Amino acid sequence: MFQAGTLTERAAPRNGRPSARRVPGRFDDLSLRIKTSAAAVVLLVCLLALGANAYVTWTRSTAGLRMLSQDLVAKQKAFSEVSDAVVATHMEIFRYVSWASNGVSPKLLKPLYGRIRRDLFSLSDHISVLAGRSDLTRREQASLQRLLARWRDAKSKAEDTIEVGQTDAAMATMMLSETDDSFEAVDADLASLSQGVTAEADRLSNKLYADAERTKLIIIVGTIAGFLVSLLVALAVGRSIVGPIRSITDAMRRLSGGETDVEIGHRDRRDEIGTMAESIELFRHNIIEKHAAEQAARDAAEKTLGELRATQQQLVVQQKMAALGQLTAGIAHEIKNPLNFVNNFAGLSHELLDELKETAAPAFASLDAETRAEIDETLLMLTSNLDKIAEHGRRADGIVRSMLLHSRGGSGEWQSADLNALVEEALNLAYHGARAQDQNFNITMERDLDRDLKPIELVPQDVTRVFLNLIGNGFYAATKRKAEAGDGFRPVLSVATRELGEAVEIRIRDNGAGIPHEIRDKLFQPFFTTKPTGDGTGLGLSISHDIVTQQHGGAIAVESEEDRFTEFTVRLPRRAARTAQSTSSFRDRPEGEARNR
Repeated sequence: MFQAGTLTERAAPRNGRPSARRVPGRFDDLSLRIKTSAAAVVLLVCLLALGANAYVTWTRSTAGLRMLSQDLVAKQKAFSEVSDAVVATHMEIFRYVSWASNGVSPKLLKPLYGRIRRDLFSLSDHISVLAGRSDLTRREQASLQRLLARWRDAKSKAEDTIEVGQTDAAMATMMLSETDDSFEAVDADLASLSQGVTAEADRLSNKLYADAERTKLIIIVGTIAGFLVSLLVALAVGRSIVGPIRSITDAMRRLSGGETDVEIGHRDRRDEIGTMAESIELFRHNIIEKHAAEQAARDAAEKTLGELRATQQQLVVQQKMAALGQLTAGIAHEIKNPLNFVNNFAGLSHELLDELKETAAPAFASLDAETRAEIDETLLMLTSNLDKIAEHGRRADGIVRSMLLHSRGGSGEWQSADLNALVEEALNLAYHGARAQDQNFNITMERDLDRDLKPIELVPQDVTRVFLNLIGNGFYAATKRKAEAGDGFRPVLSVATRELGEAVEIRIRDNGAGIPHEIRDKLFQPFFTTKPTGDGTGLGLSISHDIVTQQHGGAIAVESEEDRFTEFTVRLPRRAARTAQSTSSFRDRPEGEARNR
């Protein structure tokens, strides 16, 4: 059994000498929660810095563009309109004097005279409004005050000129020169004001362009720096967590396979991984001691009857599985919390990255295509990295859940049950579960249930668990082959039950890709799986094997032909106690017999 006091003596020096610890060892000693939180905080700070810079730049650019598009353009338009009106009125005055000097009749000059007077009064109003604008600078206000004075002079001379032109064309022609000079001075002032607005617009445009270029550089440098920092943090956390967990998992697999000469590394760490490694090392020593005790017990039991020897062996195996289940549950709970942090912060970081893309979108629009492509590629790489972190976090979480499931073992009560009803229930549960995960899932289910099957004593929930696992594997294999073969393939899963008198037999067959012959002997080993990484944990068949053989004293066998079928055959005795003869006779049966239905 476990010795609780030993856990407090972790990382004890070997051979009486203290072990040398590298500087990275201090990082390894930190809690997994602290490591994952630190990684998420670093990434979050990088993203927030980029987002803050993008927001400030966007705010300044928006204000500048508003001023450029609304204030300066409107002001320049007002100056231009007044300037055009001054030039037009000036030309009207020139035409009036020219007509008068050429002897045009007063009847024809009268309408032109009235229009010029109206235009002069209208220009006075426009120039007054222009001088009263609230968006004028001090220089512009001073210039407009001078312009008002010159306009009054020009207006007065223009009125005198056209008034004299009604009676004395020669005098009006002489006065026209002074009027021209006055209007040209007014127009020159308006042109100066317009040029000033143009210069201000050019200065603001240059400033906005410089800000955009600076922001582009900051975003590029910040994105690259954030990516490098995130990569370094991810590598550091991965080196500190993923590698040791893989090493410890491999040691657990070998230990579960019966190897006791296994080196359990990372026991000198001060975090949860070190605690887990020390627990496994303690468990290994207990197994070694237990094996020694079991060997003494087997030597003594050889003098007793074969039935007593078989019973004793079964008790030893059950005790080992119970101890392994207890350890597995403890380890899984230790890993669960840091895994939750990894998954949650990966999802949060993904959302923040999406928000960054939306916030920086206006700034990106002003960049050239090559720069936008580089930034998009970097952001895509960050998104891909976060997706991979989330994917492997979910993979590890699935392994932990399977470890917890494997540690529970059989806990139900023995009952008399209708096996056909259990099969039907398992088929319905498995089918609806598959449909819940994939709405397009479909498979033909064939039933060949022996209606003369009598009730049998078993643990219903555990046997149903076996059926669910085997049926689920059949669904997976058949639908996978359909995905590879195309629409011409029809996935089929068949279930049959048979009454054998002292036992009952259940066959579950699918028309999937089959199982290669060289790996069939490994199917019921813990953590061995034929599915791709992320689709299976390798514990389902191991649990099913333990329920059938250890708990119910039955047997389970598999027959398969590649690209044709896979068929699992489960035999359950009607008596709760298993005999060695019935089990071995089924396992040693010729392959042809296992295929006969």
